[in-house]
This record gives sequence, structure tokens and C-alpha cells, in this order.
Amino acid sequence: MQQIKIGIIGLGKAWEQLHAPAYAQLADKFKITAVCTNNHQKAQSVAHSLGLPTTAAFCDYNKMLSDADIEAVHTIVPIPENFECAKAAITHGKHIIAEKPLAATRAAAKELVALQKKTGITMLVAENSRYEEENIIIKNLLEERRIGNPVYFIDNHVTEFQKEMLDETNFVSTGWRKDADFKGGVFLDSGVHHAACHRFLFGGVRTLYALGRPAEVDFAPYSALHAMLTFDNHVAGHYSFFIIGKETQNPAVGLRIFGTNGEIYLENKDCGYVNVSTKDGHYEAIPFTPKSGYAGELNNFYDALRNKKEIISTPQKALGDMEVIFGMLESAQEDKRLRVA
Repeated sequence: MQQIKIGIIGLGKAWEQLHAPAYAQLADKFKITAVCTNNHQKAQSVAHSLGLPTTAAFCDYNKMLSDADIEAVHTIVPIPENFECAKAAITHGKHIIAEKPLAATRAAAKELVALQKKTGITMLVAENSRYEEENIIIKNLLEERRIGNPVYFIDNHVTEFQKEMLDETNFVSTGWRKDADFKGGVFLDSGVHHAACHRFLFGGVRTLYALGRPAEVDFAPYSALHAMLTFDNHVAGHYSFFIIGKETQNPAVGLRIFGTNGEIYLENKDCGYVNVSTKDGHYEAIPFTPKSGYAGELNNFYDALRNKKEIISTPQKALGDMEVIFGMLESAQEDKRLRVA
């Protein structure tokens, strides 16, 4: 098995808690040959922990990208830096796993999509929702018509974002998330995962109408965002994201998909079971491994480079996810229904 020689740009908590374990799991496919962060001591420390020489630790990613021995890079940087970092990697001819969302603005995201298409560089956007085992199970259930024809869904997310930001061990405590200088704040950061999941399960969004409760916080324009969506396959859905609350009832509302012959229920992404029930009284709890998407991204990237397989989370799909979130924010601000596609 020919390993991919890859450089890591960004060594913060997301690297430590989410991505590093996946690379350790897939050491037969990836060889980390360089690391980069703006903190010299941190770069040296991570390089040492990976058994790399001091010369493989960088504070300037442009210098790292000049290393011809690096075949690909994985950018794990704050949203405001996503565009410039990904653009630099593509310009240097490196295949890339780019962090989601592609950029902080529509215009920058569209520029990256065009640049990737022009250069032919292999680019995967690290949207783990398209690789999580529970979502793949649900997608297969829908395609198999296990609940008949899907008609509508409810997807409810509640999180105490402010409390999580105070926990220095949590990756959401990073400063750029607390004082977001990009439109939408936490909705573009976290909500884009929800949009990606919906589009993965149901296809393209056709129309949406959103309402928001204004919030006087730096990390988001609303404390709660509610949207009604219709999809190309005629499924309709209600999506809610409450960012300063906590569900005190058990079980949680979660994701509920209703079809002509039954229902699919996912309490949350860590519960370990996808529940399926049908009108004839059949019930099944299908087990899944939580947080499997990070390894799934890497496996897809490896197969794309070594086995000519298709990228699942493409830049074009990532741009579509952003369009949905920006559409929700605009709909809530302007109080009008929007056509997305």
C-alpha cells in the first residue's frame, strides 16, 4: 500500500481531538511528513510527537508548501483563514483536504471551486456529515424505502454554546469562534454540518423560509434559527438550531424522518443507534459507531488519489451547503421565502 505523504496545516484542538486519532488509525495509508502552525513551540512539539525532524515543523505554510516531497495537505484552520490557505495549497499544486466551510464568503468559496476545477487538483472538503456511519445508514434506509416514500422530517439541535466556549478543553473554546468575524458565526461553523446532512439524505434544497430570534452575542446573529425547507425530491422539513439552550427532556427530539410506511429516528450523533419503526409494528435499532466520519474522509481521499475513486464531499457540494446557510440567514433577516436552486 503506497502511503500519501501529507502535511498538516493547523494544529489546534480540532486537530488534536478530531483528526489526529483518524490519522493514527490509518497510518498504513497516510504518512505525515510536515506540520505547520503559527506557534513555533507547538509546531516543534507536534513534530517531535510524530517522530519528525525539526526541519519538518513550520510556522509559514507557504514555506511548507514549497516542499516537493509533500503530495497533499490537510488544512485545519479557522474559518477566516480557510480561503487563503486552500488557495495557496492549490496554487502550489498540492492535493488538499480542505476544512469546511470552504470560505467565510460566497464569493471566496466560488473562487476556490473555480480554481480547483481549472487546476484539476484533487480536493475533498472535510464535511464529516457525508461520511458518518449513522447518516449512511439512514440514507440507505431511505433508498431501500424501508419507511415507504419519505414525506417530511424534523431536525432539532440544541446546544449550550456559551457554556462550551468556557471549557478550555473543548475545541469550540478557540478565540475566533467566540468573536466571529464572518457572517452567521456559529450557524456557518456548526449549522453547515446540518445543511450538509440534509442535502446528503434528501438531495438539493429547492426553497426555504427561515425565522430567527435575535441575539446580542458576538458569535451569532440569532439565539435560535428555524427554517422550513423543500427538496428536489419533494420532501419537506423543519430544521431548528437553538444555540444557548439545553434539552432537559429524554429522549431528545433529534432527527425524525416520516414516510408513508413508518419513521426513522436518530436521537443524536453519539447515541449509537438508528431507530426504524413501521406501520405493521416492526421495530429495529441499527447500531453505528459514533464519530466515524473523520476516518471516512481520509479513506475517501486515499481512494481518490490511489484508486481513482470519486470524491464524495466535493467543493461543489460544500458550496451548496454554504448557500443553504446563507439563504437561511438572508430569509430570516429579510422575512421572505427564498428559492435556493
